[in-house]
Amino acid sequence: MHYVKLLKTLRKENGLTQQQVADYLHLDRSSYAYYESGRTKINIDILIRLANFFQISLAMLVGEELPAQQLESGTPEENLDAVLVNQSVSRFTQLSRDEQYLVILYRSGTPGQRLALLEQANTLTEPVKKQRK
Repeated sequence: MHYVKLLKTLRKENGLTQQQVADYLHLDRSSYAYYESGRTKINIDILIRLANFFQISLAMLVGEELPAQQLESGTPEENLDAVLVNQSVSRFTQLSRDEQYLVILYRSGTPGQRLALLEQANTLTEPVKKQRK
């Protein structure tokens, strides 16, 4: 949950209080505080709204993309991780908006939700697989 570390940093860099972010999201301050502390997992709709609010990509919020300044100040190990992440971001950005949304839905889900999503996708594509044979 990359966003746990990032939310507090973004909020403070923008001179905002938890209450101000919570108000934007139409939540109680304590609900937002749970997101920031990692006590509560954020659903995809809130993640999208937070990315829009902080004017960053959804990929950056969920840890698929790193700011350039992190490369300059990181250790060699962190820089290697950042390069590998940036390579995966490059592949991610080549996906359509719908495909990106599916990836984010999958990654933000619990293991059970991920399995259900894959099962649903297999069910929906079964007629297509049969036609190809």
